[in-house]
Amino acid sequence: MAPMTTELATLRTLSFRISSTATAQLPQHVPAIAASLSSCRTLLSSTQTSNAKSSSEASVAVHKFRTLLSTLLQDRTTQGRWSAIVLIKATIEVGGWETLQKSLPWVRGLLSVLSKPDPPTSKKLCIITLTRIFMLTREYPTLIREITTPTLPAFVQTGLQIAGSRSSAGLLLTVLRCFYELLPRHPTIFRPHLKTLRPLLCRLVAPTPSSGLSADQPQDAVSSEISDAARRLLVQMPCCAPKGAFNEEWENALRTTVGGVHRVADRVFRAVLEDWQSTVRETPANSHTLDGEVQDLEDDYLSLPPWSGIFAGSERLIGLIQLVKQYLGSPTANAVTFKVGVIMDLITRMLSLTVPASGSKSFQNTVRINSQVSKEERENLWLVLPAVHVAAVELLLAMANRLQASTLAIDTLVLDQLVWVFGSEKDNAQVRTACYRAIAALLERSGVTLPKPSIDSLVPLIRTCCEDLLPSETSPTVVKDTPGQAKSKGNSQPQTSANADSFLGSKSVSDPTARFLGLEDAAHDLLPVLLSDVRAQYFSDSLRARLDRTAVLIQHKDAMLASVLNPPPSKKFGKPAASILPLIARSFQGDRDIEGMTRPRMPVIRLGTQDAELDDEPEEEDEVEAEGDKDTDDEAQANESFVGQELDTMLKTAGETDVVMRDFSRNVAAEPSVPTAVEEQGPSEAPSKRSHTGETPLSPAKRVRFDEAKWAAVPAMPPAVNASVQPVEEPRNTELPVISDFTVSSTASAIPDLPMPGEGGDDSEDDDDDDVVPLVFGQDSDDDSE
Repeated sequence: MAPMTTELATLRTLSFRISSTATAQLPQHVPAIAASLSSCRTLLSSTQTSNAKSSSEASVAVHKFRTLLSTLLQDRTTQGRWSAIVLIKATIEVGGWETLQKSLPWVRGLLSVLSKPDPPTSKKLCIITLTRIFMLTREYPTLIREITTPTLPAFVQTGLQIAGSRSSAGLLLTVLRCFYELLPRHPTIFRPHLKTLRPLLCRLVAPTPSSGLSADQPQDAVSSEISDAARRLLVQMPCCAPKGAFNEEWENALRTTVGGVHRVADRVFRAVLEDWQSTVRETPANSHTLDGEVQDLEDDYLSLPPWSGIFAGSERLIGLIQLVKQYLGSPTANAVTFKVGVIMDLITRMLSLTVPASGSKSFQNTVRINSQVSKEERENLWLVLPAVHVAAVELLLAMANRLQASTLAIDTLVLDQLVWVFGSEKDNAQVRTACYRAIAALLERSGVTLPKPSIDSLVPLIRTCCEDLLPSETSPTVVKDTPGQAKSKGNSQPQTSANADSFLGSKSVSDPTARFLGLEDAAHDLLPVLLSDVRAQYFSDSLRARLDRTAVLIQHKDAMLASVLNPPPSKKFGKPAASILPLIARSFQGDRDIEGMTRPRMPVIRLGTQDAELDDEPEEEDEVEAEGDKDTDDEAQANESFVGQELDTMLKTAGETDVVMRDFSRNVAAEPSVPTAVEEQGPSEAPSKRSHTGETPLSPAKRVRFDEAKWAAVPAMPPAVNASVQPVEEPRNTELPVISDFTVSSTASAIPDLPMPGEGGDDSEDDDDDDVVPLVFGQDSDDDSE
């Protein structure tokens, strides 16, 4: 209840402010009142049907506020009506369905305002408010039947009267935009008014302000925004066709517009003999007079106003091309079909004729001139031709965006045409901008699949793109010697006059068109596409260096990232090509994309299993030893009695003699048995440590010292239980490696050699106990061998 109480107090305050303020001063308070209405959203949108005291007070406050707005809407002063229009729109926006269903009196009052001599600003706001109400009722069929259907025809009729009169440009633009929003949603209501609406739009879609003929519409009223709005509305008129006839109506309208473009082009291009031949249209005979000024007095296709003059013809041609572009780019309620060949035929014709190059030996200079046309008209044609090419390239982009992958087959052909136009008109900033955008769109779709000749043809365009991103500056003017100084130096050549302003040493951009609106943005967008969507091996070293240098100097992150991800191929085997990765890492240190590429946070992936085995085996051995110790207590006691007393002494002796031991337990099963030097050991005294073969051999306490004479013949001894050693074949006179406390385990990478009996020189005969080497079989624990 607290929020409702607050909103109720706010609404009462707003009502008191409206009623207590003079009407002449009310427009100054309207912005603050409209902003405060958002705090009363819940109150204005709630249904007041309860008989509670709080609900009754809210209903009274809301009713009082609405009554004040209705009174202001019928006020005699312009300030009062203007304030009512603004507050009604704000109330409709926050009130929801509850306020919308009670807005019929307001709609009728707003329609009456349109017929009064109010200023254009009031009528403009009134049209916007009515359009918003009609758009909001679209979601509620009941409100459409109660509010929209009875009042929308009157609104359309009033809007047509305003657009047909010599009203202000802003009011005309508002009417066209509102009709564009309402016509697709209420086509049956607009259908009876098409006969009045179509001539109005035809007068605006392709204006010719340069025409020598008198025009009905003032030139200042037909701006580019009005023409664009008229084209958008004209494209939506097929929605008013009967049910099921929309597709056919749309196709006929597009075909008629394309025919109108060809009709105008026949007159504008009459100064030359075109090499283009249409594949879908018969070229009409040239029946117009060639000795007079080019003109078109009657349009059989679209019923457009007449025009006269080459400049007016180019304006009409550009306007109709933009109308075709609008047909391809505007959304439609139903699926439509059109022939791609018809559009490509039109684009090919527009791009086939280019401005002749200055060089006499250039291939593009071979343009056949019509001798019946004056030289002045031909030169004017070269002047207006770049603007026609820009419109044709925009039409090409609209078709590519609408059809997406359906036109991949013609990308190579289109690329050649763009290169052809760019080669002759690259001095025009608008042509460069359009070509950059078109090339970027084509390369993003099929740049990887293009052949190398097509990429080689783009080299001049790529170089120009880099120059536009890095405009060259004029070098400081070198101050020349005065005539007196030159004479004293022996230079008697005459001195030319110098510009006095050059002594200031100021630098300026050499290309005045370098800052053309959109040129730098188009080149900026093309640079990363060239580095990412074109095969790196198709670029020469110098061209790739130019692209990388440009990306680094202008600090283009996307282009630098594309260069790193698509590196150039290596010229030398085994040596990688140069990369700008250090530069991008230094330039964008805090960027997360660059940081993730240079220092990826990912777990270490081990390629081998040796380290893993080394880490796992000690744990497994400890587990096995723990299990072996818990199996039998008898074996543990036997092991303690044997190892606890004698084994420690033997291991100390082995550490002092520094003798390397051989792991015999690996070959026990494969080698023949040899009697050991221990005869009195029984099976019960065998150690309990497990061996590699799974058995438990007995280990002698000491090894008997052999003499050299007795070494060849091995004495026969009774075999020990499960104990065997490898037979000794011949003595080896090798030096003993100095290795202390070597431990034999299953993880050892190499097994060192054992000293053979008899080795060690003459000192072995004199020693009785020092040369005794203890042999302990079947032990693989590191703890027991130390």
